[in-house]
Amino acid sequence: MWKNLKSYFIVEEEGKPGTPSSAKKPKGNPAKPTPASPKASPTAPASSPSSVSGNVNDRFVKVLMEAMEAANLPGFDYLEYKKSLQNLKKMNFTDSVRYQTAFATAQSMGVTPQQLQDSAQHYLTTLNTEQKKFSNALAGQRAQQINEKEGQLKQMDADIGHQEAKIKELQAQIEQSKKQQEKLRKTIKESVDKLAKTQADFETTFKIITEGIEQDKVYMAEFLK
Repeated sequence: MWKNLKSYFIVEEEGKPGTPSSAKKPKGNPAKPTPASPKASPTAPASSPSSVSGNVNDRFVKVLMEAMEAANLPGFDYLEYKKSLQNLKKMNFTDSVRYQTAFATAQSMGVTPQQLQDSAQHYLTTLNTEQKKFSNALAGQRAQQINEKEGQLKQMDADIGHQEAKIKELQAQIEQSKKQQEKLRKTIKESVDKLAKTQADFETTFKIITEGIEQDKVYMAEFLK
C-alpha cells in the first residue's frame, strides 16, 4: 500500500503538515548530492503568482508512492533497505550505525552497496519521470486556464485601445463640429441682423415715400379743382 511506503519518507508531526524524513541530515560522512532537479524555464510566466509556500499533499504523495510501487524491483533493493532504516529509527542509534545495521540485512542477501545506490537511482529516475508528467500536465492546465485567457485579455486591451482612439477621434470631430456650428450660428445671426436692418430701412423709406405721396394726393384734391 502506498500509505505504508509514504511512512518511509514522510514524517507526520502532530498539528503540522508532513515533512520529508530526508530533511534530517545524516551524521558522519555526507551523502553524495542527488542530481539537481531540472531548472525551471527562464522565461517569466505571463502572470506571476503570489509568493506561496508548499506543503506535503497526500494527493501527490499517493501519485509518487504508487509510481515507486509500480517500479519496485524484485528482491531486496533500496525500498526494503529504506524500510529497515525506518524501523531502526526507533532505536537510539547514530545515523552511521543505523545505515550499517540496515545494510547487514541486505548484505546477507548478497546485496552490495552499489546495488543499493543503483536501485535508489532507479527510483529517483521514476520520480523524475513523474515530475515531467506533472510539469506537462501543469503546462496544459496553464495553457487552458491562463495563457488562453491572457490572449483574450490582450485582445480586449487592443479592442479597448481602438475604441478609446475612436472616442478621441469622435470627440475631436464633435469639437470641430461645435466650432463650425458656432460659426454658422454667428453667420446666421449676422444675416438675420442684416436682413432685419435692410427690411427696416426699406419700411422706413417706403413709409416716408408713400406718406409723401398720400400727402400730395390730399393737397392735390384740395387745391386742384
